[in-house]
Amino acid sequence: MTNVDELERMAKKYCELKQKQSHAELAQLAASIIDSISLPSFSFPLKEETQESNGTTTFVYENNATFPALYDFLAEVLHSKVPIEVRDAKFGPGEIIVNKQDKKEADSELGLAVKELQELVHAKRSEMLSRHASTA
Repeated sequence: MTNVDELERMAKKYCELKQKQSHAELAQLAASIIDSISLPSFSFPLKEETQESNGTTTFVYENNATFPALYDFLAEVLHSKVPIEVRDAKFGPGEIIVNKQDKKEADSELGLAVKELQELVHAKRSEMLSRHASTA
């Protein structure tokens, strides 16, 4: 299982290196983060309990964790903004909101949204690497 806390640390380092223009390290870090997220075993560390209201189900990360650097990285990769919208889910640093009231439906939709997010991120891998390689 992928450790999302470790991905958060890597994403913070990526942001710091980006400011220093260390392109070789940036490319290596970007590839590591993308490869980790692309693994079939990847999952977000979510609490079992959810909050359902107004047609949505909200999933919160274990230990009330937040992953702002990771989501900033993902938004950069996907040319998107945070929260990142995939299918009927909004992925954000403090929570994931799924547009399904029923927990079972929300769990299913979340699984599909995570898979699609992984595919979208993986599809941008070569673009990220070439972006940093061309500026090295």
